[in-house]
Amino acid sequence: MMKSMPIGRFTQQVGSTFATQIVTVLVALGNGAITARWLGVDGKGMLGLSLLLPTMFSLFLSGGLGAANVYFTGSRRLGVPALSINSVALAILASLLGTVVVSGLALTGWLTKLVPGVPIWALLLAMLAFPTGLLSGYFNTILQGLRRITTLNLITIGQGSAMLLLTLLMVVGLGWGLAGAILAAVIAGLGGLVATSVMVRRAGGQFRPRWERSVMRDTLSYGLRGYIGNVLQFFNYRLDAFLVNFFLGPSGAGIYGVSVAMAEMLWHLPNSVGFVIFPKAAATCPEEMNRFTPRVFRITVGLTALGAVILAILGRPLIRLIYTQAFDGSYVPLLALLPGVILLGGAKVLTNEIAGRGHPHYNSISSGLGLILTLVFDLMLIPRYGVLGASIASSMAYTVIFVAAVFFYLSVSRRRPVEPTRS
Repeated sequence: MMKSMPIGRFTQQVGSTFATQIVTVLVALGNGAITARWLGVDGKGMLGLSLLLPTMFSLFLSGGLGAANVYFTGSRRLGVPALSINSVALAILASLLGTVVVSGLALTGWLTKLVPGVPIWALLLAMLAFPTGLLSGYFNTILQGLRRITTLNLITIGQGSAMLLLTLLMVVGLGWGLAGAILAAVIAGLGGLVATSVMVRRAGGQFRPRWERSVMRDTLSYGLRGYIGNVLQFFNYRLDAFLVNFFLGPSGAGIYGVSVAMAEMLWHLPNSVGFVIFPKAAATCPEEMNRFTPRVFRITVGLTALGAVILAILGRPLIRLIYTQAFDGSYVPLLALLPGVILLGGAKVLTNEIAGRGHPHYNSISSGLGLILTLVFDLMLIPRYGVLGASIASSMAYTVIFVAAVFFYLSVSRRRPVEPTRS
């Protein structure tokens, strides 16, 4: 029988997650300020692209298992021991496959062709974060399904703080430059995995890999339906970074990276809501969610829009304060990103709620539509308008994803997300 989460507990968990993300973004801004000053525009662009590579591989080879862990843990259809064993087994398999693929790309020279302007040693060094990041992500989603939100938040703060301290040590103190910044991220990620593993173990997790056909079948059956959407969503978020680097080089990627980093600060509230509403929807009856979600959606979009207005006013001085005047070119592209960022913030609430009800495939469709527009408009606008063109293309794609999310939410719930809540 599904149990309802009291609104007070939901609000507390969202507030805790949002506060954590605020602390995390402040730490990330501090880290960004250090790397911008010590690595310069080109070096910062190389750092962002290098760390993007293990993120890509983690997403491509994850099989959608993270979302499945949340769903099956939250709905109590599978237990923590079975899900943790399954996670370790798939992480080992994916890590071996990833190693083979990266080795092949490096030996054939395709790795440097895919990410031109970035030294191959930096890309290979960053790939050390791939296996730890993949397994850590799996374990995080088990804790998310258990609604151990406070625990996850503390681990997130600890990992971010460790990365900042390591960056200070390795980049500023030891003068290791780009290599030091990458190593800081790799070591901090390993620390996060250790902390997450301890908490999963306390919840009954087991780490000896074992192939349980029924568990693997059920989790991959659910996960793969949303997996395509996650991959497409990643490209919606990050394809433009690769295309900017292709057309404009690492310097352009550095400028655009700052625009994106500033704009995506507005997603911390929607991400917090989505993070908590996913397991809630998996554990709550549809009728209650029909009353609950529209109210949460309206509040989230309203607060995100308010944040966008503030960011539009303070964006230029913030860029100069954090990243120096060398990144002034990031401000106008930031403004172009804001409309789409507001709408996609609302979509994040709806897509997580839909996935929690057992319909992750709808999100794959909306992400696919967004990706098509991202690619088409990036190719049209980046060569002509540079970094600004990339921002306009992304904003338009985010708008399409929002419209699709509203449509699919209506199809699932038979209720408009802006419909007044009835008691």
